Amino acid sequence: MHRTYSMRNQRLPTASEMESPLPPPSTTKSNKLFGGALGHAFRKNTAGAFGPSVSKKLSQLVKMEKNVMRSMEQASRERMDVARQISEWGEGCDDDVSDVTDKIGVLLYEIAELEDQMVDRYDQYRLTLKSIRNIEKSVQPCRDRMFIL
Repeated sequence: MHRTYSMRNQRLPTASEMESPLPPPSTTKSNKLFGGALGHAFRKNTAGAFGPSVSKKLSQLVKMEKNVMRSMEQASRERMDVARQISEWGEGCDDDVSDVTDKIGVLLYEIAELEDQMVDRYDQYRLTLKSIRNIEKSVQPCRDRMFIL
């Protein structure tokens, strides 16, 4: 078996991985206040309850995007677990089966790592939306005064 791509042995980072570092990890990976659909419903309903209508809508969008991001993150974690399990399952089989299951495990794990990187970049997008929301919230009083005049 070609051990360069194996779930059972650690591999060194490639030149492209060393050249272009990954974005910072997602902000939702470490802290969860609520879990599941209940938390999503609560966040969605309370998002932007106060303030201008544009920032209210942006707040709701940011909260919905957070739920999407958490779902993608969960799918990525589950795919990594499946990759490990299929590789471990094939380890006790014949050499041919072991080789194929290990390679499938590597491919699934690589896909999961790419999904995890996408979650990190998706979080960067959410941060941009948050900054737009904050700018809209700060500019709205000036717009209201101009409308009154």
